[in-house]
Amino acid sequence: MTVRYISCTTSDLPYDGLTFINFDGNGTNNDIQFCYGHFENFPIHQVYSKQWIDLLPNQDLKLILYWQQTPVFNNLSLLPSTIKDRINSDPNVYLLCCDLLESVAWPERYTTGCQSENIRPEKVIVLTSNHEINNSCINGIRYFSVEFWESLTRQHFRWLDTLCDMISMDQRQIDIQSSSKKFISLNRNLKAHRIAWKYAMSTSGVQSQGHVSYHLPNLKGYKCDSDHDMILRNQCKSWLPDAELDDIVQHLTPMKLDDLDINHVPISYSDSILSYYRDSLVSFITESHHDSVFLTEKTFKAIIMGHPFFIIGTPEMHARLREKGYHTFENLFGYDKIVDYDQMSSACSKMRDCNINELRNEILQNWMPSIRHNFELFFDSQCDWNILENKIKTQLFS
Repeated sequence: MTVRYISCTTSDLPYDGLTFINFDGNGTNNDIQFCYGHFENFPIHQVYSKQWIDLLPNQDLKLILYWQQTPVFNNLSLLPSTIKDRINSDPNVYLLCCDLLESVAWPERYTTGCQSENIRPEKVIVLTSNHEINNSCINGIRYFSVEFWESLTRQHFRWLDTLCDMISMDQRQIDIQSSSKKFISLNRNLKAHRIAWKYAMSTSGVQSQGHVSYHLPNLKGYKCDSDHDMILRNQCKSWLPDAELDDIVQHLTPMKLDDLDINHVPISYSDSILSYYRDSLVSFITESHHDSVFLTEKTFKAIIMGHPFFIIGTPEMHARLREKGYHTFENLFGYDKIVDYDQMSSACSKMRDCNINELRNEILQNWMPSIRHNFELFFDSQCDWNILENKIKTQLFS
């Protein structure tokens, strides 16, 4: 069965290329290459604007592409009424909601959206970055997980010329011999686990032994002082129950390494950060979420830069990487997980007390094969859209 993809929000300008209007409900243009073009075998030649739905063969499976970003933006009301009617009535037309930028699954939003817009839930498929909900059917709606950020990051580093730089693993081995810092830890926007980790680094005294960024100022969309205060007073209580607020604040001075500008791009690939990776031995990663499996460019950058790494949060993130064939480095770091403040403090103390030359030699003597393996696996891997497409067809017509 041939699969065709229909967009309800394509541009009406002839030189826009394949852009989507109302990507976030506010009229912004977004290139289809960002949304889907990085997936191997995504059939861009099979994407049509909505007027084609009556011109394509009736027997073809037609998937209505509809980008969402729950919980920031989740709205089925932008679908034209003619398209909603066609989804409900045509056995070969389905709504394909692509909700890939965040990891938290919100099935109740889709159930409510189908009810309010009178869309049959069994005609809705949701693609998500949430691995736990993969292959689920909730209230009639089918959910499939997709490795969006791994695929997107790989294409960025394969393709971008001026915004990112690359080093070979041979060069990385040379850099390790002269690195002046034990670690790098990038903590960009405001999250409770990043506040706790910054506090642990500062109070333990390890902070000066690494390249550390924290809460970069003047980010678009953040009222830095008020948001910081709100997270400190509300979300950090479970992480730092015994610490005094005034003492915490003393350790949370913003720290800036490079000139990241969120007004330009939401993800920094500037080569200004490259020197900090090259001048450090390992990475401590505070992913976007600490309590769910969500692997983003933060983790894959460490792999690309040839760093042994440790992700602060659920150890299931490391387990997920191992499922995909990557090596993780618990034995190098000397512990299995960092999921609370006591473990953060212990990890910081352990890093503070280790000798940098001993750490350097341990990596060079015992871990370079794993580092090279991860680098090569990342660039040799595929997130193949054909696999997803076949899975959808099997689920719909088995």
